[in-house]
Amino acid sequence: MCPIINLNYICFMIFLFTIFSLLFTSLSFANDTADLDDIKLYNIVKVEQCLDQAYDTIPGHARKLEFKIEGDDPIYEFDIESTNDGNIYNVECNAEEGLIVEIEKEVTADNKVFSNAAKISIDQARANVLKIHPGKVVNEEREIGMDGSFTYEFDVQTVAGYEIKVDIDAITGKIEEASFELYEIGMEKE
Repeated sequence: MCPIINLNYICFMIFLFTIFSLLFTSLSFANDTADLDDIKLYNIVKVEQCLDQAYDTIPGHARKLEFKIEGDDPIYEFDIESTNDGNIYNVECNAEEGLIVEIEKEVTADNKVFSNAAKISIDQARANVLKIHPGKVVNEEREIGMDGSFTYEFDVQTVAGYEIKVDIDAITGKIEEASFELYEIGMEKE
């Protein structure tokens, strides 16, 4: 309550305004989902600049492009089939800076380096992801990072209607990152 009686009406009006403002703001955010309009919020480089950086890092052919939001960062992720060794590499480029931020090599279930390092199974990792992000796993991968990390990556079409990409550390079982995928062009190698 305001200390001066004459200000009670003003205090009450400020209180009502604040309540309605908070209610309106929460309702408008509740209906907001990540979509292509959100790209306009970022000052991003052309995809060709990041693709050039990716090819300088892993010479080959781009098979797929994803645009996702990791934390506050817009990220282009390229799946590149290497002309040097035939492996598929996921190369991430920060779309605001135009710099490569992560490189991971996709490996198969029978990769001994990965299976010897992993302390949790892909089934355990998938169950952990679906507890947090209920939905359907539409793709899963095993990846070895150039930094020596071992990761399970899951693309989940959530029951809420959006697609999220979740990386689980194959040694600790902890979520490394979860990012909203705004678009995907191309196909996973079958």
